[in-house]
Amino acid sequence: MSDTLNPARRWNSFVCPGCRFVFRVPQDHDGKGVVCPACRIMLRLPGAEDAPPPLVSPARDGSDDLPEEIETEDDGDFPADPGRGNLRFLLGLAVPALVLLGLFAWWMLPDPSKPPVAASLPAAAPPRPAEVAAVPPVKTLIGEVESVVKGFLEAPTPEDMLRHVRDPERIAPMLKVRLGGEPFAAPGFREILADSVTTTGGGSILSVKVRTGDFELREIVLLGGEGNLKVDWESWVGWSEMPWEDFQRERPVDGKWFRVTLSRVVYYNFAFKDETEWVSYRLDSPEGNNSLYGYVPRAGAMDEKIRPIDENGKVRLLLKLKFPPDAASGNQVIIEAVSGHGWVDQAEPANP
Repeated sequence: MSDTLNPARRWNSFVCPGCRFVFRVPQDHDGKGVVCPACRIMLRLPGAEDAPPPLVSPARDGSDDLPEEIETEDDGDFPADPGRGNLRFLLGLAVPALVLLGLFAWWMLPDPSKPPVAASLPAAAPPRPAEVAAVPPVKTLIGEVESVVKGFLEAPTPEDMLRHVRDPERIAPMLKVRLGGEPFAAPGFREILADSVTTTGGGSILSVKVRTGDFELREIVLLGGEGNLKVDWESWVGWSEMPWEDFQRERPVDGKWFRVTLSRVVYYNFAFKDETEWVSYRLDSPEGNNSLYGYVPRAGAMDEKIRPIDENGKVRLLLKLKFPPDAASGNQVIIEAVSGHGWVDQAEPANP
């Protein structure tokens, strides 16, 4: 109520010590106490002749001591704090939530009167002895590879070298042809790159990078099982059934085996000018000083076997090559067959 409506009544202003809300109390108040209109805390107000007591008085059980709420007038310059109402609302929600959470946790506790249930897990299958034995320890394998490779590359005589190669009886005459009367000289050994050891062909072919005596880095292939590794001499030297120069000069129509580096090329001429019928490839000799153009029927099984995965890539293959009858060119041949894995002949043809 304002002063203009009740001019005979006078007011005293007070500040609540709890929420700092400013309100007014009539001067003729009996002095028993008032309740703050904002935070609802009971305040005891001193009389005119009383010493100022504590402003906040604890609530008592006796209902007759509780003062009635009196008429107050808000000061427009100090509005009530709305945050305290929100706080009371949040506390009202939090308490029931905590009670429910405690009940749920109690309900989830296991019953101590019941024995624990063991989780059923599938029993692990025991390792098969044959599979475990088939994988040699890495250090043992590297040691055997180094021993065989070093013996092969440092052999003082052809006979010593043949002890480290696969099928030495068949390789001996090939080695004699390759030497061509020249003295035997081993390439020498410096090191193997242990982290380059790889297996292919279902694990039956093992290849490793080796640095020879003249520091040349090359790949060498070994065949056989653990404890019986042998060097594949034919892939090491890039052996072919006949010299490339003789093959191009004689132009045989029966197939001959050659180790080649194959790549895709577009070249159609003479007997192979119809590119709707043929697919063309470039065939390079192991040394890189001779080359041929090989052809297979388009969309045929042979094309699927020899086509590089990378259209611009190169692959090593062991191919059976022949010339067409009445060949008009000495560098265009038919690819008749493919054997082995890379330059390794696993099938061991009669005259590779």
